[in-house]
Amino acid sequence: MFGFRPLKGLVFNIIMEENITLVFHGFLNLTAKEKLRLVEEVNNYFDSNDREPIRAENDEKFASIDWKLPEKRCKCCGK
Repeated sequence: MFGFRPLKGLVFNIIMEENITLVFHGFLNLTAKEKLRLVEEVNNYFDSNDREPIRAENDEKFASIDWKLPEKRCKCCGK
C-alpha cells in the first residue's frame, strides 16, 4: 500500500540474491572453456520448449558425481 514489501518478500529477495552470488562465484571459478560451455547449456535450457529432459539429464549427471573424492569440490562454495 505504501510501497513497502512484505517481510516474506524481503527475505525471499535476500535469499535469492545470496543464491545468485553463490552460483556466480562458482561461475567465476570455472575455466574460460567451462564458462563458455555453461553459457551454452543455460542458453539451450532457455531456448527449449521442453525443459524437463534437460533437468532430468542434469539431475542424473549430478547424482553420479562422487563427492567423496578430494578433487570433487564445489566450484560455488568450495565444500
